[in-house]
Amino acid sequence: MSIVGIDIGTTGTKAAAFRLDGRVVASAYREYDMLSPQPGQLELDPGEVLAKIKEVLAELAAATRSDPPQSIAWSVLGEAMAPLDARGKPLGNAIIGFDCRGEEEVLELKAALSQEDAFAITGHPINSYHSICKLMWWRKHRPEVFGRAKKWLCFADLFVDALGLPPAIDYALASRTLLLDVHTYRYSERMLAIAGLAAEQLARPMAPGEAVGTIGKNSFGFPESCVVGVGLHDQPAGILGTGTAPGEAMYAIGTVVCLGVRLAGAPDPAVMLANNLCAYPTYGARQYISLAWNFTGGSLLKWYRDQFAAEERLEAEREGRGVYDLICERLPEGPTSLLVLPYFTTTGTPYLDTRARGAILGLHITTARREIAKAIMEGVSYDILLNTALLARAGVDIARYKAIGGAAKSPVWMQLEADILGRPVMTLRATEGASFGAALLGAKAAGLIKDPEAHAKELAKAERVYEPDAGRHAAYRHRFELYRRLYDANRDVLHELDRLAKEGR
Repeated sequence: MSIVGIDIGTTGTKAAAFRLDGRVVASAYREYDMLSPQPGQLELDPGEVLAKIKEVLAELAAATRSDPPQSIAWSVLGEAMAPLDARGKPLGNAIIGFDCRGEEEVLELKAALSQEDAFAITGHPINSYHSICKLMWWRKHRPEVFGRAKKWLCFADLFVDALGLPPAIDYALASRTLLLDVHTYRYSERMLAIAGLAAEQLARPMAPGEAVGTIGKNSFGFPESCVVGVGLHDQPAGILGTGTAPGEAMYAIGTVVCLGVRLAGAPDPAVMLANNLCAYPTYGARQYISLAWNFTGGSLLKWYRDQFAAEERLEAEREGRGVYDLICERLPEGPTSLLVLPYFTTTGTPYLDTRARGAILGLHITTARREIAKAIMEGVSYDILLNTALLARAGVDIARYKAIGGAAKSPVWMQLEADILGRPVMTLRATEGASFGAALLGAKAAGLIKDPEAHAKELAKAERVYEPDAGRHAAYRHRFELYRRLYDANRDVLHELDRLAKEGR
């Protein structure tokens, strides 16, 4: 018996088939590009993403013919929402959350309700990455599209719609739009009125682990009886799949580096609001999680790979090895004397500043490119350490981290994380946290398991625990105190550089 979790992400889609004991049966992956029609604008083509999803599922179906999947559910990126016409055809691309559009609409939204009211209704502070701000931008700047759109769907909803089922959205993903009341699990009339939408134009909110229907006849090769279950926004799916409990943090290092915590109680709302931290639904009645993240994340090391690591790329291709393995193996010993402000796309929490720019400080004529590679990893980790300190101030303490994502396979990277964070970092035998969490929700929808959370905790066995080195942590703490001053000290300059870049000057 196999169960499938499909992880629809910002730069690619991966589907994995699992046994109920967490073993991977087969997996498939397809990549796609973010589109940038103007500086600061980032979009996904829904047609291209759906085409890649179909390729992934067809490949997975072929690989599981001897053990056909009984269920499937999603893990999916947040915020991105596409307009569809009356025939269900896209009228435009989906604007990604960290696209610069929506900043002016934030001011309109804040004029309509306070930050305190927004947080009380939606579990989120007001920021431009939320779908509601992008919707307001569409209404203002593309009224012909806004007027024609009969539906506005996120990528989970588009996936369900492509299967011929009524569009459905999980409570967590729906809350990321800033349109859901996280206490009633229904769209807020107040937020809908501000957006200029009716609830009927959106997918139906459903509880994670509910059944949407069966996959039916399709071109993927899945059994028609395969149950489609309601999944989760990707980070809550990862928290579920890793069996993360209060006092722990899921540490997902991918295109976006994200820290996810399950809340044991209500955090201090004033601290959460002041630092753009959230509290929104996950699997389980009245259960909530919070996130902190760096948007540039792992894509910054990809930037380094593409711009500076031609030698490693050629060697990796020649020897059949991973290029990131080669980069990590050749990092210099000890902390670097560089500081990287890792905002090469935009910031994450606590600033959520779409006008910020990245920076590398401390360069010297003797600086080697491999120092830059390590400083990039350090900079992203400093940013996460900054967020853990803010969560602690709100009453959310983290005793250990459960690392998932590609970086979790690198001992060098994981030891660096432990040394900077000053807490144990645990890697898991099963590293597919988000897709496995999604698969468990599908299994619940199909009646194959009763409690996905308990099931995940039972299976979340440690592969290795990286303990922080006291000496290196002390050195990193000193550098961190310098790092936490960088953004405030350079914000105005970075904003001016961003303005010049957008004006083409």
